[in-house]
Amino acid sequence: MMRNSLVVAGFGAVVALGLIQYGCSSTSNSGAGGSSGQGGSTSGLGGSTSGLGGSTTSGAGGSTTSGAGGSTSGAGGSTTSGAGGSAAGTGGSAGGLPICAPAPADKSACTQGAATCTKNCGANISAISAVRAQKPCACNLNATTALYAWDCSNAGPCTYPTAATAMAACFHIPTPPVACPMDTGALLRPHLSVCTNTGGATCGQVCGSTTVASYQDSSAAPKIGYCSCITGLWECASVAEWPPGI
Repeated sequence: MMRNSLVVAGFGAVVALGLIQYGCSSTSNSGAGGSSGQGGSTSGLGGSTSGLGGSTTSGAGGSTTSGAGGSTSGAGGSTTSGAGGSAAGTGGSAGGLPICAPAPADKSACTQGAATCTKNCGANISAISAVRAQKPCACNLNATTALYAWDCSNAGPCTYPTAATAMAACFHIPTPPVACPMDTGALLRPHLSVCTNTGGATCGQVCGSTTVASYQDSSAAPKIGYCSCITGLWECASVAEWPPGI
């Protein structure tokens, strides 16, 4: 009887030990599973690293590229514009013949090799233009005298500045032409004889003839041609030196 009780007690102890081991195994495995929480922490650090990368790339790239490009473009515009303006100015001052100094009289003596130059011609338009009409004078050998003389009649036409010829009221010849008035019994004296335009206009009266003397030159010799009343004075020119086509 006593022996049977010991067997039963021993069997119960074995069963109890088995249950204790099972419980410890279950508790240990469950705690190890908790390590997955550490995995979550690692994943969070990865996100932080990614954020730093974005900050570095975006800030540096935008600042460097944009600033440098704008500066280069500005320099290019300044260089091109300045050079172009300067070149145009030089070209304008280089053209045309030099002005004669002093202006020679037609057929007066000259020195062989003297350069062709220009002198004033036509009507005196200084009241409406900063530049007078010009015609060339050339130093040529006179076949009759075998001497060199200025030719201011055949070297080229009398050319007016474009701004002056655009003022048709100053040079338009009426049809038929109107005879010029006399100045106290004498022919008109260019740049000396006075006149008056209607309403105080700059120009308005144009007179003259291709057959009868209308004015006199500085030596009082009668001349055939036309005259225009410009700002209160009669300004005259020969038929050949009157602005063409007006």
